[in-house]
Amino acid sequence: MKSSLYLTSLLLLPLAACSDPPAAAPPAKPATKTVAMAWVRYVCEDGRTLSALYPDADTAQLMVGDTTHPLRIARSASGARYTGDALQWWTKGDEGTLAPLKPGEDIASAPGVTCVPPSKAPVEPPAPGTPGGLPDDRTPLSEAPAAAGSAQAAATVVETYYAFVESGRTAEAAKLRRDGKPEDLKRFAQIHAQVGAPGAVEGAAGSLFVDVPVVLYGRYATGEAYHASGKATLRRVNDVPGATPEQLKWRIEKIEVATAK
Repeated sequence: MKSSLYLTSLLLLPLAACSDPPAAAPPAKPATKTVAMAWVRYVCEDGRTLSALYPDADTAQLMVGDTTHPLRIARSASGARYTGDALQWWTKGDEGTLAPLKPGEDIASAPGVTCVPPSKAPVEPPAPGTPGGLPDDRTPLSEAPAAAGSAQAAATVVETYYAFVESGRTAEAAKLRRDGKPEDLKRFAQIHAQVGAPGAVEGAAGSLFVDVPVVLYGRYATGEAYHASGKATLRRVNDVPGATPEQLKWRIEKIEVATAK
Protein backbone atom coordinates (compact mmCIF):
# COMPACT_ATOMS: atom_id res chain seq x y z
CA MET A 1 0.00 0.00 0.00
CA LYS A 2 2.77 2.42 0.83
CA SER A 3 4.68 1.61 -2.41
CA SER A 4 1.63 2.30 -4.59
CA LEU A 5 1.16 5.74 -3.04
CA TYR A 6 4.84 6.57 -3.60
CA LEU A 7 4.73 5.70 -7.34
CA THR A 8 1.58 7.77 -7.82
CA SER A 9 3.30 10.79 -6.31
CA LEU A 10 6.29 10.40 -8.65
CA LEU A 11 4.02 10.22 -11.72
CA LEU A 12 2.32 13.48 -10.76
CA LEU A 13 5.54 15.46 -10.41
CA PRO A 14 6.37 15.79 -14.18
CA LEU A 15 2.80 16.88 -14.90
CA ALA A 16 3.06 19.60 -12.31
CA ALA A 17 6.38 20.76 -13.77
CA CYS A 18 4.83 21.14 -17.27
CA SER A 19 1.80 23.13 -16.15
CA ASP A 20 1.73 26.91 -16.69
CA PRO A 21 2.78 29.02 -13.73
CA PRO A 22 -0.05 30.86 -12.03
CA ALA A 23 -0.80 34.29 -13.48
CA ALA A 24 0.74 37.13 -11.56
CA ALA A 25 -1.70 39.19 -9.54
CA PRO A 26 -2.37 42.65 -11.00
CA PRO A 27 -0.50 45.41 -9.24
CA ALA A 28 -2.41 47.00 -6.43
CA LYS A 29 -3.88 50.39 -7.23
CA PRO A 30 -2.44 53.20 -5.17
CA ALA A 31 -4.77 54.39 -2.46
CA THR A 32 -6.56 57.56 -3.43
CA LYS A 33 -6.69 60.43 -1.00
CA THR A 34 -9.91 62.37 -0.58
CA VAL A 35 -9.29 66.01 0.12
CA ALA A 36 -11.86 67.26 2.58
CA MET A 37 -13.25 70.61 1.56
CA ALA A 38 -15.74 72.71 3.48
CA TRP A 39 -17.57 75.89 2.69
CA VAL A 40 -16.37 78.84 4.75
CA ARG A 41 -19.20 81.10 5.83
CA TYR A 42 -19.06 84.88 6.10
CA VAL A 43 -21.37 87.66 7.26
CA CYS A 44 -20.99 90.98 5.43
CA GLU A 45 -21.40 94.42 6.90
CA ASP A 46 -24.41 95.06 4.65
CA GLY A 47 -26.25 92.11 6.22
CA ARG A 48 -25.67 89.59 3.44
CA THR A 49 -24.29 86.13 4.13
CA LEU A 50 -22.06 84.27 1.70
CA SER A 51 -19.98 81.10 1.53
CA ALA A 52 -16.63 80.41 -0.11
CA LEU A 53 -15.02 77.15 -1.17
CA TYR A 54 -11.29 76.91 -1.91
CA PRO A 55 -10.72 73.62 -3.83
CA ASP A 56 -7.08 74.39 -4.63
CA ALA A 57 -4.53 77.18 -4.61
CA ASP A 58 -5.74 78.72 -7.87
CA THR A 59 -9.52 78.73 -7.69
CA ALA A 60 -12.41 79.61 -5.43
CA GLN A 61 -16.17 79.30 -5.56
CA LEU A 62 -18.25 82.05 -4.05
CA MET A 63 -21.90 81.45 -3.22
CA VAL A 64 -23.81 84.72 -2.91
CA GLY A 65 -27.50 84.12 -2.35
CA ASP A 66 -28.49 81.19 -4.55
CA THR A 67 -25.80 81.80 -7.18
CA THR A 68 -22.34 80.21 -7.20
CA HIS A 69 -19.60 82.22 -8.93
CA PRO A 70 -16.39 80.47 -10.13
CA LEU A 71 -13.33 82.63 -9.43
CA ARG A 72 -9.64 82.38 -10.21
CA ILE A 73 -6.63 83.66 -8.31
CA ALA A 74 -5.37 87.07 -9.42
CA ARG A 75 -2.28 89.11 -8.68
CA SER A 76 -2.26 90.90 -5.32
CA ALA A 77 0.25 92.66 -3.12
CA SER A 78 -1.09 90.95 -0.01
CA GLY A 79 -3.69 88.36 0.85
CA ALA A 80 -5.44 86.27 -1.79
CA ARG A 81 -7.46 88.01 -4.51
CA TYR A 82 -9.90 86.12 -6.72
CA THR A 83 -11.86 87.47 -9.69
CA GLY A 84 -14.59 86.21 -12.00
CA ASP A 85 -18.24 86.77 -12.91
CA ALA A 86 -17.74 90.56 -12.53
CA LEU A 87 -16.78 90.07 -8.87
CA GLN A 88 -13.64 90.49 -6.81
CA TRP A 89 -13.17 88.52 -3.58
CA TRP A 90 -10.10 89.58 -1.61
CA THR A 91 -9.24 87.69 1.56
CA LYS A 92 -6.75 88.70 4.24
CA GLY A 93 -6.57 86.40 7.23
CA ASP A 94 -10.08 85.20 8.08
CA GLU A 95 -11.79 88.28 6.61
CA GLY A 96 -12.74 89.06 3.04
CA THR A 97 -13.91 92.00 0.92
CA LEU A 98 -16.48 91.59 -1.83
CA ALA A 99 -16.55 94.22 -4.59
CA PRO A 100 -18.05 94.48 -8.07
CA LEU A 101 -15.76 94.57 -11.09
CA LYS A 102 -16.79 97.11 -13.69
CA PRO A 103 -16.31 96.27 -17.40
CA GLY A 104 -12.61 96.42 -18.28
CA GLU A 105 -11.44 96.49 -14.65
CA ASP A 106 -8.77 94.11 -13.40
CA ILE A 107 -8.85 95.52 -9.86
CA ALA A 108 -12.16 96.77 -8.45
CA SER A 109 -12.39 100.52 -8.02
CA ALA A 110 -15.39 100.18 -5.67
CA PRO A 111 -14.49 99.85 -1.97
CA GLY A 112 -16.70 96.79 -1.54
CA VAL A 113 -18.08 95.38 1.70
CA THR A 114 -16.14 93.65 4.45
CA CYS A 115 -17.21 90.11 5.41
CA VAL A 116 -16.16 88.23 8.54
CA PRO A 117 -16.82 84.79 10.05
CA PRO A 118 -20.18 84.52 11.86
CA SER A 119 -18.40 84.30 15.21
CA LYS A 120 -17.01 87.82 14.65
CA ALA A 121 -20.04 89.51 13.10
CA PRO A 122 -21.72 91.87 15.57
CA VAL A 123 -25.45 91.64 16.18
CA GLU A 124 -27.54 93.93 18.37
CA PRO A 125 -30.59 93.05 20.50
CA PRO A 126 -33.90 94.86 20.01
CA ALA A 127 -34.19 98.06 22.00
CA PRO A 128 -36.23 97.91 25.24
CA GLY A 129 -39.89 98.52 24.59
CA THR A 130 -39.70 97.34 20.96
CA PRO A 131 -40.97 93.95 19.72
CA GLY A 132 -38.69 91.20 20.97
CA GLY A 133 -36.91 93.52 23.42
CA LEU A 134 -37.01 93.72 27.19
CA PRO A 135 -39.81 95.69 28.87
CA ASP A 136 -39.08 99.41 28.88
CA ASP A 137 -38.71 99.52 32.66
CA ARG A 138 -36.90 102.71 33.59
CA THR A 139 -36.87 102.00 37.32
CA PRO A 140 -33.23 102.09 38.47
CA LEU A 141 -32.00 98.76 39.79
CA SER A 142 -30.46 98.67 43.23
CA GLU A 143 -26.70 98.21 43.28
CA ALA A 144 -26.83 96.62 46.74
CA PRO A 145 -26.23 92.86 47.04
CA ALA A 146 -29.45 90.93 46.54
CA ALA A 147 -30.96 89.45 49.68
CA ALA A 148 -30.99 85.66 49.72
CA GLY A 149 -34.31 84.35 48.47
CA SER A 150 -35.32 87.66 46.91
CA ALA A 151 -36.53 88.14 43.35
CA GLN A 152 -33.34 90.02 42.55
CA ALA A 153 -31.31 87.02 43.75
CA ALA A 154 -33.25 84.92 41.24
CA ALA A 155 -32.39 87.38 38.46
CA THR A 156 -28.74 87.12 39.46
CA VAL A 157 -28.92 83.35 38.94
CA VAL A 158 -30.21 83.93 35.39
CA GLU A 159 -27.43 86.47 34.72
CA THR A 160 -24.83 83.96 35.93
CA TYR A 161 -26.42 81.20 33.88
CA TYR A 162 -26.16 83.13 30.62
CA ALA A 163 -22.66 84.36 31.43
CA PHE A 164 -21.64 80.69 31.50
CA VAL A 165 -23.58 79.96 28.29
CA GLU A 166 -22.01 82.89 26.41
CA SER A 167 -18.53 81.63 27.28
CA GLY A 168 -19.39 78.05 26.30
CA ARG A 169 -19.26 76.74 29.88
CA THR A 170 -22.50 74.82 29.49
CA ALA A 171 -21.69 72.20 32.13
CA GLU A 172 -21.38 74.91 34.78
CA ALA A 173 -24.55 76.59 33.55
CA ALA A 174 -26.43 73.29 33.83
CA LYS A 175 -25.82 73.25 37.60
CA LEU A 176 -28.15 76.26 37.89
CA ARG A 177 -31.03 74.31 36.31
CA ARG A 178 -33.36 71.94 38.12
CA ASP A 179 -33.06 69.38 35.33
CA GLY A 180 -29.26 69.73 35.06
CA LYS A 181 -29.54 69.75 31.27
CA PRO A 182 -26.76 71.62 29.42
CA GLU A 183 -27.56 73.94 26.52
CA ASP A 184 -26.85 72.58 23.03
CA LEU A 185 -24.91 75.35 21.27
CA LYS A 186 -23.97 73.44 18.11
CA ARG A 187 -26.31 75.57 16.00
CA PHE A 188 -24.73 78.84 17.07
CA ALA A 189 -21.61 80.76 16.18
CA GLN A 190 -22.30 83.17 19.03
CA ILE A 191 -25.05 83.80 21.55
CA HIS A 192 -25.70 86.60 24.06
CA ALA A 193 -28.40 87.44 26.55
CA GLN A 194 -30.08 90.40 28.20
CA VAL A 195 -31.76 89.81 31.56
CA GLY A 196 -34.57 92.07 32.71
CA ALA A 197 -36.00 92.99 36.09
CA PRO A 198 -37.70 90.04 37.83
CA GLY A 199 -41.41 89.87 38.50
CA ALA A 200 -43.02 89.33 41.88
CA VAL A 201 -42.33 86.22 43.91
CA GLU A 202 -45.36 83.93 44.09
CA GLY A 203 -45.96 80.85 46.21
CA ALA A 204 -47.60 77.53 45.40
CA ALA A 205 -47.54 74.06 47.02
CA GLY A 206 -44.66 74.79 49.36
CA SER A 207 -42.49 76.41 46.67
CA LEU A 208 -41.74 79.95 45.55
CA PHE A 209 -41.63 80.97 41.90
CA VAL A 210 -40.46 84.05 40.04
CA ASP A 211 -40.29 84.92 36.34
CA VAL A 212 -37.32 86.77 34.86
CA PRO A 213 -37.57 88.20 31.32
CA VAL A 214 -34.74 87.32 28.92
CA VAL A 215 -33.77 88.38 25.42
CA LEU A 216 -31.38 86.17 23.44
CA TYR A 217 -29.48 87.30 20.37
CA GLY A 218 -26.49 86.17 18.34
CA ARG A 219 -25.79 84.29 15.13
CA TYR A 220 -26.41 80.81 13.87
CA ALA A 221 -23.39 78.91 12.57
CA THR A 222 -24.73 79.59 9.07
CA GLY A 223 -24.39 83.34 9.66
CA GLU A 224 -28.03 84.35 9.99
CA ALA A 225 -28.95 86.55 12.95
CA TYR A 226 -30.70 84.90 15.88
CA HIS A 227 -33.24 86.74 18.05
CA ALA A 228 -35.48 85.22 20.71
CA SER A 229 -37.29 86.49 23.77
CA GLY A 230 -39.25 85.05 26.66
CA LYS A 231 -38.71 84.28 30.31
CA ALA A 232 -36.90 82.07 32.75
CA THR A 233 -38.97 80.68 35.63
CA LEU A 234 -37.08 79.95 38.84
CA ARG A 235 -38.19 77.94 41.87
CA ARG A 236 -37.05 77.33 45.40
CA VAL A 237 -38.77 75.78 48.44
CA ASN A 238 -40.62 78.02 50.85
CA ASP A 239 -38.94 78.95 54.12
CA VAL A 240 -40.29 75.87 55.85
CA PRO A 241 -38.59 74.25 58.83
CA GLY A 242 -36.12 71.58 57.79
CA ALA A 243 -35.42 73.02 54.35
CA THR A 244 -31.79 72.53 53.37
CA PRO A 245 -29.59 75.38 52.13
CA GLU A 246 -29.59 73.77 48.67
CA GLN A 247 -33.41 73.65 48.60
CA LEU A 248 -33.56 77.34 49.51
CA LYS A 249 -31.48 78.35 46.48
CA TRP A 250 -33.13 79.66 43.37
CA ARG A 251 -32.75 77.28 40.45
CA ILE A 252 -34.07 77.60 36.91
CA GLU A 253 -37.21 75.51 36.58
CA LYS A 254 -37.72 76.19 32.86
CA ILE A 255 -36.82 78.62 30.10
CA GLU A 256 -39.47 79.56 27.55
CA VAL A 257 -38.34 81.67 24.58
CA ALA A 258 -39.71 82.13 21.10
CA THR A 259 -37.60 83.10 18.10
CA ALA A 260 -38.51 86.31 16.34
CA LYS A 261 -40.26 85.91 13.00
